[in-house]
Amino acid sequence: MIQQNLYHHYFLCYEMTIALIVVKQMKTRDKPKFKILSVEKIESSHEIAQWLMQFNSSQKAIAKNILSKLTFVSRDEFTIWLQKSISDLPKNKNYALYSVRKLDPDKQVLWDLNGDVVNRPGHSQGSEDLVYSIISNLVRSNKTMFLDHPSLNDLKKSKVNDFLLIDDSIGSGDRVSGFINAMLDNPTFLSWWSLGLVRLTLISFARTLGSENRIINTIRGSDHGVRKYRKSEKINFISNIVYNENWLETRWGEQYNEIINLCKNQTKIPSWARLGYGNVLSNIIFYHSVPNNLPGILWFSNKKWQGLMPDRAIPGWLLALLENGTKHNTSPHSSLSPEIINLLKLIKRGVRDNKSIALRLNVDCSYVEKLLIYAETLGLLTTQKRLSKFGLDKLLNSRHVKNDSVWDFGLYIPESWCADQHSVQPLNNDE
Repeated sequence: MIQQNLYHHYFLCYEMTIALIVVKQMKTRDKPKFKILSVEKIESSHEIAQWLMQFNSSQKAIAKNILSKLTFVSRDEFTIWLQKSISDLPKNKNYALYSVRKLDPDKQVLWDLNGDVVNRPGHSQGSEDLVYSIISNLVRSNKTMFLDHPSLNDLKKSKVNDFLLIDDSIGSGDRVSGFINAMLDNPTFLSWWSLGLVRLTLISFARTLGSENRIINTIRGSDHGVRKYRKSEKINFISNIVYNENWLETRWGEQYNEIINLCKNQTKIPSWARLGYGNVLSNIIFYHSVPNNLPGILWFSNKKWQGLMPDRAIPGWLLALLENGTKHNTSPHSSLSPEIINLLKLIKRGVRDNKSIALRLNVDCSYVEKLLIYAETLGLLTTQKRLSKFGLDKLLNSRHVKNDSVWDFGLYIPESWCADQHSVQPLNNDE
């Protein structure tokens, strides 16, 4: 009897363990996986090196820091998340699915006089194209639950009250509020809205916290407390990432002020685009679309400036760089970037504290940590954060090093003033 109880207890524990593992795996898979540009990828890319030539020497480290803070969302991750978000909605309702798009300035309407959806432009619409494809697949898989960009007549026949407005990201909220106002421009839909027969769910992979109030305040209708159907109660938001656009350190790190100054000082880029549309300064990029609320230095292009992602699209070389690994093939004759050279010089002079290195390189500590790992991977540094023989040879052979004993007399302190300590001076102009 005791053996049976022990066996039963063991079997029950085994089942619970397996169940916990499955749940953990499901939760892990539910969370999208993002891509980033590692220091190795940034340093190894010829295209990035060409882009960096547009900055002066003091700005290049900050520009690289910007690249290391970017978050890339693949098509597959976006598709899986969107399909799951929609599939998790209550099954006892019908849903009308619409892809949010910027409408013709001369025709700010969604439905024509016959109640049919206004045709899209013939050329590619970027993020909207992928959303259209996902919507089409969802509708084919469940035609009784979902309607693909239905007309007003279809909405009446199916008695639809729930509308899903889908976008990849919401920054300022201007595009979404413009789209909703275009829907409300139709008298029939406006009457449904006023009677509380319409519920809008805005689904976007990422959105700013401030966009919610801006959208609600901009669209037609009243939000007064005495109203029976307040417009704020008829709108719901679903997103994977929600961020406060004013909390820049969470996205850009400790040196976010340096990043802001770099972006603002690029006068070759129009002022409205320098910090991204609406001054959002986002760092989220989709494989299928580059939002215009990112820093303009990344995507804006004209005769004077060439963006890294022109036409707000990720070029093929960047996709390959994100998806493929990098090869560390540094040879005695290959050149190193100024940031690596300056790092080696600081290490040689005894500056090994990450904060001190970050202060001198004008980047944040997280980037210094990645830079140190990269230098160690190349064989330039030891695990004790010392120069290897190969690293010392590379430093001595570098054209950046003219005379390691050159002092910056502007910061000179007489030795008699020092209390048995040697000062560590910052890099001078020749170094």
